[in-house]
Amino acid sequence: MVSEFRNNLSISPSYDDSIIEEIADVQDALYDASSIISADVEELEAMNEELEENYRNIQRLSQEIRNAFFDFSEKLVDIVEGIEGETGQHVKRTKELVRLIVNEIEIDEEYKEKIVNFSPLHDIGKIYVPKEILLKPDKLTPEEFEEVKKHTIYAKRLLTHPYFAVALNIALYHHENYDGTGYPEGLKGEDIPLEARIVKIVDVYDALRGCRPYKRALSHEEAMKIILEGDGRVGPSHFDPKLLEIFKSKSEELIKLYENTDAERSE
Repeated sequence: MVSEFRNNLSISPSYDDSIIEEIADVQDALYDASSIISADVEELEAMNEELEENYRNIQRLSQEIRNAFFDFSEKLVDIVEGIEGETGQHVKRTKELVRLIVNEIEIDEEYKEKIVNFSPLHDIGKIYVPKEILLKPDKLTPEEFEEVKKHTIYAKRLLTHPYFAVALNIALYHHENYDGTGYPEGLKGEDIPLEARIVKIVDVYDALRGCRPYKRALSHEEAMKIILEGDGRVGPSHFDPKLLEIFKSKSEELIKLYENTDAERSE
């Protein structure tokens, strides 16, 4: 091909031989580079296929790890529910209530998945609170209430793995109030992790809707009235206003969710 190129150029008297040689040398170098690049491309394509396969394997293993942590978290929740006499419906409701909120927020999908699946761990620290206090049917003494409040910091004893960072934020800070009047650290506003601000609303709502030895179960309307208007103990200033607006907009879904879980409980 190079000699052909030279011959084609040499038929024109306007071309100087040195220019023809120079152009031909450049063409030789171009063809050599092209061959090398083609070989590199083929090698890179093969490597890319291998990388893609490795990436798929990493994704699969990462999902397996996530599922293992989620499964483990459910086992931990079972322990707490066994102590407090809760049912699996509480876990299901908590996750679905949280999901209603996170689906309206623009955050990373994996982050959403963690918030939803780790939300039932919010009270995991209660396994370190004396059972006689947790199950006491009467009003707690101030000292007993202070011990119950420690369930937030007790969560640190269990949720030590870095993968449980979101779970620990939920367990540690879900009793913080947006106005800074909560516990254990009195955090305020967006200093409270998002996942804890979400579970805060869900936990209060579910507690109001639930039946306890010292209180009857409230209707959706009654629970929302307390959350939105306050009752002396709970007030709207306790909640992230943007999240509260989202929660308020989900009234129909909330009512339906509790109707479904009540029906399942009675079966």
